[in-house]
Amino acid sequence: MNNKYYDMQYEVTIMDVKDADAIVVNYHDGYRWWTAVVDAGNVGDANKVKVYVKHKENNKYVIDYAFCTHPDKDHKGGFFDLLTDSQVEICNFFIRRPDILMRNDIRRLQYNAGELERAAKAVYNHPTDPTRNLIDEAIRYSHLVEPTLGLDVVGMPLMVIGPRSRFFQDACYQMAINFAELEDEADAENYAEDELPTEEEAQSVMDEVKEDSPTNMSSLILLFHPNGRNFLLAGDACSATLKDAVEDYPQNIPGSTLKVPHHGSKHNLTTEVINMLKPSSAVISAKGSKKHPNRAVVHFLSKHCNVYSTSKSGTLTYQSAPVTHPAIALRNKQ
Repeated sequence: MNNKYYDMQYEVTIMDVKDADAIVVNYHDGYRWWTAVVDAGNVGDANKVKVYVKHKENNKYVIDYAFCTHPDKDHKGGFFDLLTDSQVEICNFFIRRPDILMRNDIRRLQYNAGELERAAKAVYNHPTDPTRNLIDEAIRYSHLVEPTLGLDVVGMPLMVIGPRSRFFQDACYQMAINFAELEDEADAENYAEDELPTEEEAQSVMDEVKEDSPTNMSSLILLFHPNGRNFLLAGDACSATLKDAVEDYPQNIPGSTLKVPHHGSKHNLTTEVINMLKPSSAVISAKGSKKHPNRAVVHFLSKHCNVYSTSKSGTLTYQSAPVTHPAIALRNKQ
């Protein structure tokens, strides 16, 4: 990493969109603001995202870089409205193309011509309108970009660092042959801050076999690294892909501010990976049920740092300027 971004201004806003993800990264390079949006929440969240866009030109909200980490509806949904909003310009749209990957996969020969490609592309359909596809709309309304690992985008110290291709290839195949956007089981019970698990209870949860869904295995992982700070934006990444990222970027990831994957679900982190990450701060985007975030995950994260949640603090912003009103942690560092 070079130091040309030293002393520049930035804001990383992790929005309160319940059990969804929407992150706006604003960065001033000394000449102008650059804005990136990493996931846009559910359908209906687009207007919330616009509020935090600092790059504005000709009465438009300008998003220089949009990243859809994976095709779950709580990450892709808001992009459909952002792309078609006449007040918004998305200059570059980063999205993985599972349909192109399947076009060159020998396993396609087991299916009718084009069937595997069409199924792979359909994972990016609109959550309620199957006639709309995010890849098609990104091509029509923006400049579609296939993410390349390890390269900063122009103007911002922001890069995609995972997953490695070995995960993405198989994840795309599994999504294509058996894609169903599963709803999380409803959990009406609120997160109880005073019901702390014992060490044994927390460890037993973390030791459970992890569920690596193909969509989560395909999730992009991003690193924003301004002014000597590091923010790991983990989407819904699984423990295996996060472990790869730490191994690939051992100087940058340990000690980062972590956007905790998958709303603090017990399925996406292990104690080993948490200890490898060693976060300096952890933020969970969740509605605050007993499922999201999981108490065991909060317990082990708090061994390293304060743990924050949008369910308790609302929208959270990390910035280069001094903080005058610090957020209240969901759980303080042990």
